Amino acid sequence: MLCLLTACRGASRVTPAGSTANGRLCPVTVPWCVLPGSDVDSAFAVAQARHLFDSSYLALEEHSLERVVARLVAKDSSVALSLPEGWLVRLMPVAKNTLGGGGLVWVNGATGCPILLIRYE
Repeated sequence: MLCLLTACRGASRVTPAGSTANGRLCPVTVPWCVLPGSDVDSAFAVAQARHLFDSSYLALEEHSLERVVARLVAKDSSVALSLPEGWLVRLMPVAKNTLGGGGLVWVNGATGCPILLIRYE
């Protein structure tokens, strides 16, 4: 049986319907960098983005931070629902005349896990 494990700092075990291997249910591990149900705020998002560049020799600073929110509107309705999805964090070198360094990071609002989208070379 083949099951994949992906984890940031912990994991939540979930068995989705239809996930089978050789006719047996295969538990799928969902990565969580925060406790499930925790709020991922802007300070945590920036810290998670910086964590991806820990081995960088350049000092980096937050250049921009944007909260991404999904807005759901029912057809023919004035009711709208806003769901926070996560954060886009852009880190740039502190030294202004530096070429390269830093990047754009997505921090998932539910799991708190960072994903490097673009590394500036």
